[in-house]
Amino acid sequence: MNQGHRIRPTLFGILTTALLLVSAPAVAVSLTLPGAVATALVNNPDLQSADETVSLARSRIEKARAAFWPTLGLYAEAMRADAPSAYLFKTIDQRLYEPGTDFNDPGILTNIEGGLEVQMPLYNGGRNHLAMASARSGLDATLARQTSTRQQLTAEVIDTWYDILSSRQFILIAQESVKTVTAQLEVMTVRYKGGSALKSDLLSLRVRLAEAEEHLLASRNRLELTRAALFILLGQEPDAPDDLSQEPPFGNWEPPPYARGLEQALERRCEIQGALALEDQAQAGTTAAQSGHRPVVNLAGRLYANDDGFDHSADRANWSIALRMDLPLFSGFSVEADTRSARARERQARTIRQKAVLTVRLDVKNAYLRYEEAVKRLQVARKAVIMGEETLSLVRKQYEGGSATITRYLEAELARNRARIRQTAAYYDKKKALAAIARATATSEQGPGTLFSDPRPQPTTPEA
Repeated sequence: MNQGHRIRPTLFGILTTALLLVSAPAVAVSLTLPGAVATALVNNPDLQSADETVSLARSRIEKARAAFWPTLGLYAEAMRADAPSAYLFKTIDQRLYEPGTDFNDPGILTNIEGGLEVQMPLYNGGRNHLAMASARSGLDATLARQTSTRQQLTAEVIDTWYDILSSRQFILIAQESVKTVTAQLEVMTVRYKGGSALKSDLLSLRVRLAEAEEHLLASRNRLELTRAALFILLGQEPDAPDDLSQEPPFGNWEPPPYARGLEQALERRCEIQGALALEDQAQAGTTAAQSGHRPVVNLAGRLYANDDGFDHSADRANWSIALRMDLPLFSGFSVEADTRSARARERQARTIRQKAVLTVRLDVKNAYLRYEEAVKRLQVARKAVIMGEETLSLVRKQYEGGSATITRYLEAELARNRARIRQTAAYYDKKKALAAIARATATSEQGPGTLFSDPRPQPTTPEA
């Protein structure tokens, strides 16, 4: 009895704790920038499409490899004829030939044939090896395009992320401006009603308040638009709730010097590697086209049985093995035409590679120029904010003492807010420029470049 009393409170406590755990609200986890990039790499439709393109390229390698294997198949044939040649050969294959048959009038033949056929390619001018090389180069080019798509997506996520953070700062600045102007408007309204202020000053404050509210509305709308853009990149609904982490994910990362960054970009950038793969593929295509005049050698074998009904037996089975060579002598100049087309594609691939190199050089140059500009803008904006704060403080004292007009006060307040907005914009532009340098120089070991390294395991490339 006492044991039952001791058990009941224990069970009650367990049930109560379970109910509290179930009913407790889930702790929201802040979305970090690396987490946002990882989510986009999994869910974004553009990258999923690029992944399927890679799968297609891998299947082309498998198809090219199949040319090195023999083909094996079963067949069955039912024939009824009165042709003398068919009667002769089929009855011989049936091993039921009757001597003395009149082949001018052999009668009706019935033949049921079934067998196994094997074909083995031995040599076709090296086209199978060239097709394999072309398929592998095509896979390399496709992987490079996939990497480029992934890096472009990562760059868009980074830019949109920092646009959201800057929009939030713009909202705070606008809210503070609305609050400041509203407070001054309340004071001015009291003074106007008391007869110690002009109506023009009151109207000036109302106009400034309307401008501040308009700026606040525009900042909020910009935030909603950038939020929607971010979640579309993440492959989610644009109305999904967000809790973005404000923590800087990379600390004080410094980009490499321009010369080293350019050298690294020319060595690592996927666009150049993809262009080189396309050039290799085009060269393989030219060699394959030139091999059109080479002989083709195949080995074929067949095991089969014939009967005038369905009474097939192993002792009447037939087999044959044949080695066949085909040597094209004239093809209407189609080989020459194919060779000219392949050489044109090779020249085109070479120009694509040259363009890729120039594009990478320009990309690196632009990234460093954007970074230098953002750094200088941030330095100037910080000084402007300090001076704006000091000026506003002095003008506020002068205005409260009656030695400055409301117009001068509003000008100082507006100049301070604009300086803060420029500082915020320059700060996040610097962050985006650092990410642009990391992408342009293919720096994936540290800093924002770690976001551009694909953490997903890649399938093993099929071997030849």
